[in-house]
Amino acid sequence: MSTSANYMSALLLALATMPGVMFAKFYLNDISFKKRWLGIYQLICLAMIVLLVEYLSIILTDLYLISTTIDKNAEFIFNPFFIWLMTIAFISLEILLENKINMESEEEIPRFIEFTSERKKISLEIDTITFIESCDDEVWVRTSSEISYRTKMNISNWELTLDSRFIRIHRSYLVNRSHITKITPTKIWVGNKSLEVSRKYGDKVA
Repeated sequence: MSTSANYMSALLLALATMPGVMFAKFYLNDISFKKRWLGIYQLICLAMIVLLVEYLSIILTDLYLISTTIDKNAEFIFNPFFIWLMTIAFISLEILLENKINMESEEEIPRFIEFTSERKKISLEIDTITFIESCDDEVWVRTSSEISYRTKMNISNWELTLDSRFIRIHRSYLVNRSHITKITPTKIWVGNKSLEVSRKYGDKVA
């Protein structure tokens, strides 16, 4: 068999495994092991369905694949353990890449912010900030520990400095989404404290 024919056979074989891999990836997250035996049963059923899908895919793949490999590699291609191994390999690679991308994304999100309050330099974990409140000429940083920091940086600059974890709901309030406990068209609650939602920012809150 020529080199080009070998490459074509390998390509078609790889393509033939993709439907089963996609099927397994799609339904794998639905399997739960909260009930152990039910989870095992669901996993076995998924494995058998994937095997069936792969068999059908290989059989329906271009006749060139079967005609050039049936004598030498038929048992290898249709071996269920080979099919499951290929499926696991593809899914594992996809999961590893997804985890790496997620880890890199998390590393890009800053955990701390530094600012000046009462002439002191403050380093504060961003997730502990519940909301930023503008009171006339003063801006207060409210935190989950109920400690507040007064700062001269205006709320618009805070909005530019902080990321999408925070949402502007009023000219006086910039709120950490993760600390919102209740939302209505005109108010939101951060813990037990209610904050007014202005019409200008109402669409963002909704």
